[in-house]
Amino acid sequence: MYTNNKNTMAIITQYPLVTPAKGDYIVGSQLSTTGKQVNPTKNFTVANVVKIGLNTISAYDDNAAAIAGGLAAGDLFQTTGAGANPLNVAGIVMIVQ
Repeated sequence: MYTNNKNTMAIITQYPLVTPAKGDYIVGSQLSTTGKQVNPTKNFTVANVVKIGLNTISAYDDNAAAIAGGLAAGDLFQTTGAGANPLNVAGIVMIVQ
């Protein structure tokens, strides 16, 4: 455990940086206002966090439509299938340019 000399609280910036694997855990809070605990601390796998992120990507016809829809350079979107060839297939994941 990484600690400072003043107390036993871990200093998160002193942990080593590593490349995550899909089965690794991320510590977070599960939002909840009912039950015995409000917003209890939970573990989430990297794979599940990525899956949730990819399942919530907005759909646009093309890059111009994504920008008009409020996305910025570097944001992800998926095609609707209504764009011009080759973007006439739904579900192609794109990066706004």
